[in-house]
Amino acid sequence: KYKFLPASLTVKVGTTVRWRNNDSVVQTVNAERGQFRSGSVLPGAIFSHKFSEAGVVSYFCSIHPEMRGTVIVEQ
Repeated sequence: KYKFLPASLTVKVGTTVRWRNNDSVVQTVNAERGQFRSGSVLPGAIFSHKFSEAGVVSYFCSIHPEMRGTVIVEQ
């Protein structure tokens, strides 16, 4: 039911990505390898993270583990 949109995003190093919770329930945004953890993101709230290294970062919602996404960071 819940999902990140878009599920995959490609950005350049130095880009800040913002996730807005457009759902009516709390969500989280947590990198698989610990690069970032949002804590609880309330409905309507935003979590931001600046990507400073190239690579592929997979992330998920700890409340709804089926919610998964990927940020591809290029030079």
